[in-house]
Amino acid sequence: MRKIENIITVIVLSFTLLSCGSWLEVEPQNDITLDDFWKSKEDIRSALTSGYNQIRDEAPTMLVWGEVRADMVADGPGNHGDFEKVMRLEILPGNSINQWLGMYKIINYANTVIKYAPTVRKSDLSLGVRDLNSFLAEAKFQRALAYFYLVRTFRDVPLYLEPVDTDNVDIFLPKSDEADILAQIIEDLEWAERYAPRGFSEVEYNKGFGTKAVIQALLADVYLWDGQFDNCVTMCNKIIDRSAYRILDSESFGEIFGRGNTNEGILELQFDATKNQKNKFWNLYSTGGKNGLAFIVPPHVEEAYDESDKRKLTTVYRNSKDVLMVNKFDVFGNSISEDANWIVYRYADILLMKAEALVNTGDYFGAQNELNIIRDRAGLGPKILSENRFEAEDAILAERGLEFAYEGKRWFDLLRVARRNNFERKETLINILTRNIDPAKAPKYRSLLSDPMSYYLPIWQKELENNVNLVQNPYYE
Repeated sequence: MRKIENIITVIVLSFTLLSCGSWLEVEPQNDITLDDFWKSKEDIRSALTSGYNQIRDEAPTMLVWGEVRADMVADGPGNHGDFEKVMRLEILPGNSINQWLGMYKIINYANTVIKYAPTVRKSDLSLGVRDLNSFLAEAKFQRALAYFYLVRTFRDVPLYLEPVDTDNVDIFLPKSDEADILAQIIEDLEWAERYAPRGFSEVEYNKGFGTKAVIQALLADVYLWDGQFDNCVTMCNKIIDRSAYRILDSESFGEIFGRGNTNEGILELQFDATKNQKNKFWNLYSTGGKNGLAFIVPPHVEEAYDESDKRKLTTVYRNSKDVLMVNKFDVFGNSISEDANWIVYRYADILLMKAEALVNTGDYFGAQNELNIIRDRAGLGPKILSENRFEAEDAILAERGLEFAYEGKRWFDLLRVARRNNFERKETLINILTRNIDPAKAPKYRSLLSDPMSYYLPIWQKELENNVNLVQNPYYE
């Protein structure tokens, strides 16, 4: 963040809104100035769309941050050195995985809308308070989503609540504490949940924009991370009580990822290869992308699925060279794999978040009911949860691994459980990460993982060089 343009400036103001049906096709018009913008509701929607486009561009980051350090991916033949080093726990500040610029672009788009959208009422008399608050709710959702990825990945990060839109803005902020960032995320989302739009007529808007249900899903996740279990259950129930979302049957499981925008999807980052909007996360799982198959499936993942588990074939497959590969985003063949949406939240996640929260309130029977909805869809028999919290958490964690494999959740799931009650369960994380590695290497890995501060990434070296107010995360000093 050395220069203002590195973190996005008035370019956020330089977007025009195209037709309603092509919201993913907004292009910059660089001759528009700050004074010329913020004149109508369309300008606000245009700026918000720019933020959504940036969120979409961050799908590979969401995947990498949420999967690479966990136990469900292995080196593919096209894995470049930075990913491989992270898998070996050789994480250094210069590693490209540590770059957070894309998330701060999202934040700056959102901050710009929050600052300038209210001024539009001076020139556009049709913009009422209700519509304005709806726009602001979407912006606060965008900011909260980006900060939630940052705080789970780096813990303490700079907290920008004002846009970097003039040369007078201090862009060299120090880090804020994790607790303060989480408090800001929750404040944003609780406000946004009150004023967010309930939905749109177009399915890609409903799944891709910050609607009320999308915000409720994110807020449930944040509450679960923050140990606010009753609030998590309440938020999950708000989505469960809506008729718009449901668990698809087992025969339709592949459609969640191949066709996309199903009744199970809540928040999906939209891609359309016919408009040259190809997802980039697919490259990491595919032999056809320029990265050339960065990640493959280790044998223990295939073995973890019961032969009767109907999710198995949709999740993994063996190619002609007998290499285990990710199948979720390729279920309809390579020709349209780059169309696959990146699913951030779906209904199954709501049920399992609720189950985990209920375990932590002591309601094991209620948690068991939610868990068994997922198992029933998979074609598996019901599971009776132990009334030992650790054992019940482990059962849900295992089910989440099977259900959400390769959806960018595994590392965050492991860390969430491990960090609870001041890292009460860090041994669970260590045991899971070391149980399938060479026994000769296990002592080294256990030693590296013994310090919970190693679970967070270091600040990228260039950010430290550019911002003298930043200090490296403690483990990497």
